[in-house]
Amino acid sequence: MTMGFFRSIVWFVLILIIGLGTTLMVANEIVRANLKSVTPILIRDMIGVGSHTLSGTVPITSSCDEVVVYTQRISDSSYLIIFNTWREPYITSCVTQNSTRDFRAIIFAASIGVSFTATLNGESIPIAVIPEIPLRGIH
Repeated sequence: MTMGFFRSIVWFVLILIIGLGTTLMVANEIVRANLKSVTPILIRDMIGVGSHTLSGTVPITSSCDEVVVYTQRISDSSYLIIFNTWREPYITSCVTQNSTRDFRAIIFAASIGVSFTATLNGESIPIAVIPEIPLRGIH
């Protein structure tokens, strides 16, 4: 083997390592740019005897959007909270900006052992349910 062949192999390996490193750095930046910050919607769950009053705010992307909330029983202990946005048809110009809308829903279910999931316009969204039990009879 000649010295020229050895030198060519070293240069090839060096260029290959630099190329792979650059490719990995660019791919990492693309992935990081596409990740959205995942902040769960906070839902207050006022627990009553056989009921849950759920309330909170839902993020929206337009100042003209309104939110309607439905609930769906999935099983004896699991419920789906369905958020859908809509806009009045007579509104023609809206500002695209992040905002929120208040919501409230009542689910009649056992006071304990119930879980919730949620969707916003058909897409699964993270939620954090904060249970609250009213103190009654304490003076």
